[in-house]
Amino acid sequence: MTSEDEASGGVEGQERPSPSSRPSRRRTHQAVPASGPQEEDPAIDTRNERLRREPRAREAAEVGRNWEAAPYREPKALLVQREGIEDLTVPLYPDRSYVFGRAPECTVVFPHDAVSRQHGRLSFREDHRWVFRDLNSKNGSFMGREEEQAPVDARLHFQRVGPSRDWVLEVGDVVLLGNSKSRITLLAEVPLGLGVGPRAKQETSPVTTRLERSIDRCARHYLPVFLRGDSGTGKTFIAREIHSRGGLEGNFVILNCGRLPQDPAALQSELLGHVKGAYTGASIARVGKLYSANGGTLFLDEVEFLPRIAQDFLIDVLEGTGSLAPLGAPADFREPPPRFRLISASKVPLRQTALRPDLAQRLAAGDFIILPTLEERSEDIPHLVEVFLHRLKVEQQYDAELTRDAIAFLQRSSWPGQIRELESTVKTVVAREAAQQELEGLERQRTLVTLEAVKSYLEQRELGFGGAVPTTPARISPLSEEPPPVVRKRPSDLTELDIRGALEKHQGNKTRASVSLGVALNTLKARMKVLGIE
Repeated sequence: MTSEDEASGGVEGQERPSPSSRPSRRRTHQAVPASGPQEEDPAIDTRNERLRREPRAREAAEVGRNWEAAPYREPKALLVQREGIEDLTVPLYPDRSYVFGRAPECTVVFPHDAVSRQHGRLSFREDHRWVFRDLNSKNGSFMGREEEQAPVDARLHFQRVGPSRDWVLEVGDVVLLGNSKSRITLLAEVPLGLGVGPRAKQETSPVTTRLERSIDRCARHYLPVFLRGDSGTGKTFIAREIHSRGGLEGNFVILNCGRLPQDPAALQSELLGHVKGAYTGASIARVGKLYSANGGTLFLDEVEFLPRIAQDFLIDVLEGTGSLAPLGAPADFREPPPRFRLISASKVPLRQTALRPDLAQRLAAGDFIILPTLEERSEDIPHLVEVFLHRLKVEQQYDAELTRDAIAFLQRSSWPGQIRELESTVKTVVAREAAQQELEGLERQRTLVTLEAVKSYLEQRELGFGGAVPTTPARISPLSEEPPPVVRKRPSDLTELDIRGALEKHQGNKTRASVSLGVALNTLKARMKVLGIE
């Protein structure tokens, strides 16, 4: 295979390799905590201690070479265990950070008193390591191994994590938040069949069915893939799906082309990495984006904004004519070219970009997927809402549902921000209704989001953007069997006559009665209890 084939993933015109011949993920050095002298810190874990003791391993690590004495086992998922709550598995993506705590805005919510509102954060450091940082929590965080189970208090067998510093985690590590009732375990693989929520492919639109088929086709070859779609249509999600379904063992690495530096040295550091001490402030070695994607997928997001200097650099690397040495590496440094699957995305056609013709041709030498807008797949909105609600339930402990007329209203609405805007709207209205529920002194149970709640939020947001709120009521959806709900400002507005009339109209169905009265189901139940209505 030529260096050109290797640099571009070695995929053009070739058959899909067997699992045994797939490119393996590049292993680099073991990271150490970002602050504090290594030799004097008794809390350094065994992996970092071994690196400190072996100068050869440390020297090799600083130039990004493999060292078999202590291979880093990179986790791919989290197992979240919370007392009284079903276990949750969360895939890990290097482009994201994960905040754990009691606050509703955390990535994963732990609703226990021993956990602080923002207890800890897990993130992917530039030296290609997952690190945990305790955010000055009240009861502390504790780190141990999966096999270190204690019958009484696991904290006695775990090491307390110091706040405001990075702690390197790998497969098998366990983090306790506050106590052993809130536990995070690092997993080697994402379990098969793990999804973000319920899947109902039989209910998807023909447009989405075609999109699913395109994703499955792209996952079965290693050719480059070009994605085109409006902002918010899910280009990153589709790219990640292609990577996941393809079974590649390496990482899914996002390169935001619009944010790349134009300085040659900074660009070399970003793409190829740098050694420790390469420049002032380079306290640790860094693995570049291209080598982070070795054995996996490199995703060029917003490729239309790729600077010309970055285009020249990338072409040299893909063709094997440029240097692959990290910034600051010795002159005799040699490293095999990275092998990765190349996926690019743009909001505009390639012909309308300022890309070099030879680079554009490389991006086009494979598969194309045109992502549909939300308007073109509006019949998928009920299922998308279901997926968003599922995420809120398992990650942030919001148990909510939207009424049929609220979902129908979402289907009729315009979404310039596409799926991203729809998801943000659903999350916001659920959080607002749950907060109102708490304000009224009601127990946090299942939250019913009505049409009025959705319209109220969207109108307020429109005012915030300087728009005008429409004075005419929205057309009633054919899916809705109810007239527009009555606006109720406070639960005390509901009289016994109102409630009994609504219950009689709906044959005792409290859910439908609450919709017609314009209040949440829990609010209706609480008011019925106050009025003594059975």
